[in-house]
Parts: sequence; C-alpha cells; structure tokens
Amino acid sequence: MKRNVIVILIVICAGLVAGQTITDPAHIEVYITPYYNSNGPAIEVGRFSSGLAAKSESEFLATIAKMKQSWETLNFPELYVAAIRLYDLGFRKDSIYWFYSAQYRGRLFATLIDQNKMGSIGNAGFELFQAQNAFQQLVGPYINGYAFGDIDQLVPIIERVQREGKVVPELTKIYPGVVFKPKSEWDAGNKGLNEGLTKLLITLKNEKASIKQQRVERGMEAKFGKLPSKDLPKASGP
Repeated sequence: MKRNVIVILIVICAGLVAGQTITDPAHIEVYITPYYNSNGPAIEVGRFSSGLAAKSESEFLATIAKMKQSWETLNFPELYVAAIRLYDLGFRKDSIYWFYSAQYRGRLFATLIDQNKMGSIGNAGFELFQAQNAFQQLVGPYINGYAFGDIDQLVPIIERVQREGKVVPELTKIYPGVVFKPKSEWDAGNKGLNEGLTKLLITLKNEKASIKQQRVERGMEAKFGKLPSKDLPKASGP
C-alpha cells in the first residue's frame, strides 16, 4: 500500500478536527450538546446518565455492568459516553471496544435514517444525526490515539465489533420517534458498513510498520504511547 494511503488512514483514525487540541491525552475533553460535557462531567443520555457520571468508581462499574446486560438495546450516545468515561477512569483497553461499537452503531444510524424525514433542530432524528458525527470526530482522536499504539490489540477488537454488527438491531425501538428507511434496505446498508471494516482490518494487519512510523512522525506515539490501562473487573466486562 502506498504511503499516501497510510497518511489518509492515520488522519481519519487519529487526526484532530479543525480547532481541536489535546492538552491532556489521559482525559477526553469534549462538549457534545446535550449528551456530554467533560466539565463535571454533565451527562444526558437517558437511563444510565447518573451512573456514568458517578464520582464513585464502584457505582460507575455497576452501571457499566448493567449496560452490558442491555447491550443489544443500547443507543450510540450511551455507548460513546461509556467509552469516554472508561477511558478517563483508566479502563482504556475496554474503552476501545465500547468506542468502536458506538462508532458502528452511529454510522449505521446515519446510513439508515431517512434524511428526508429527520426534521431540523429540536427533532430527535436531526439531533442524533449531528451527534453521531460529532462524537466520532471529537472522541476518535483520543481513543484512536491510544488504540493505534497496539495494532495487535486493536485488530481483534475491531473483528469482534464487525461480527456483532452483522445483524441489524431493531432501530425503531432503540431510537423512538426517528423515521428510518424501509426495512428492505437495512441489510444492504449494514453490509456496506460491515465490509468497510474488512478494508480497515486488512490495512491494519498489512501496514503495522508504516502506521507506527506515521504515529512517531506525528507525535502521537509520544503523546499516547505511555498511557496505562487498568483491567475492568470481570463482572463489568464486555
């Protein structure tokens, strides 16, 4: 694979959006209204909000365990916020799985929503459509900054997300009030998204050395390479 392709990959997966800076790689500092504000943090994603924002680690981990029990019905803002909090609290390896699961579900949402019927500001469909892009762009540089430091660890996580993504969930129940494309189009839309991960996995497996070099040249290795990760208690694991 040519070097310029690797550059594009790193920009997509670990680059910063315009105006975004990372002053503390160990703490994800983002504001995505109304779902998450790192100041506090302030969290508004529904039933698990208070537990995700808990100062007590034991209360937070109990919430993560409850979320895993409801895994099939979690929406992408819940998953993204859980990934952020896992990362900030030091459970960074686990945050990768939650982040990529959130990213997959967010992209699936954006692929299958009927954009002609999603409304405008204030409508659930419109707000969620904008949020999936914001979460991906603002949170990605942090978690991918860490995750791309160990490709051998990252690959099986993405493979797992890909396997789990082969079946389309009942989107109308997960996102009430949102109008989606006809169900006859869901499998095709999901297939294209799933196949995109195959291309990413091929690149990761074949270009580890080039990716490592790009990280070093862009300062990502120095910034994220020494971040530690704690093991998530088994009762809270994915």
